[in-house]
This record gives sequence, structure tokens and C-alpha cells, in this order.
Amino acid sequence: MSKLTIFCFTLIFFVSGVQAQEITFAQASGKVVFDKWCTPCHGRVAGGLFGGFGANDLPGTSALGVKYKGDLPAVLEDRTDLVPIYIRTVVRNGLYGMPISRKTEISDAELEGIIAYLTQPR
Repeated sequence: MSKLTIFCFTLIFFVSGVQAQEITFAQASGKVVFDKWCTPCHGRVAGGLFGGFGANDLPGTSALGVKYKGDLPAVLEDRTDLVPIYIRTVVRNGLYGMPISRKTEISDAELEGIIAYLTQPR
């Protein structure tokens, strides 16, 4: 191999290592709780009535798709604008057709994990 090829491979591995982000325990545990409680309404599924990735088949994602009309992602995991106080308020108080989540369903610690998961840098 030439020195240029070796340099390019080294550069690629260095850059990809720099871009990789470590996931914290809070983010990982938040994903588990999100998958259990939130994904059934706000997730992404394969196939679907409206084409594409089919997330519009899920009631929460469908409602957000109608509300935002493509200005914001309908899938919560694709959003980069969510802030902790908004997530906390919606989960605890509900919003429109979304029911509240009691502390016996999602504890405060679990809610903080969901917040860490949804607000992680993307």
C-alpha cells in the first residue's frame, strides 16, 4: 500500500472515532423506558398506510405529522428541538389526546432517562 492510502485509512478511522458518541447510562435506560411506554404511539414501524417508513400508522406519530406538516419530524426520536421541561410537562400532564403518565407507570428517574435519551446530541 502506498503512504497516501495508509494516510487516508488512518484519517478515516480517526475522524469516525471522533464523531462516535458514547451513550450514557441515563440515555440507554431512557431508551428502554421510551420503547416500553412511548414507542407504541410515537415510534417508527416498517410499512404503513401512508408510504415511506410507515410511522404514520402510529397514533401519536400520525397526530404530530398532521400538526407539523413536515416542518418538524413526526417521530420523536428524530427531533432535535425537544427540551427537558417540555418533555416533563407533556409526560406528566398529557397533551391533546395523549394521556398523563403517572409516577407509578414512569418514575421520576425513568422520566429523566427518557429526557436524556430524547435530548441527546444527534
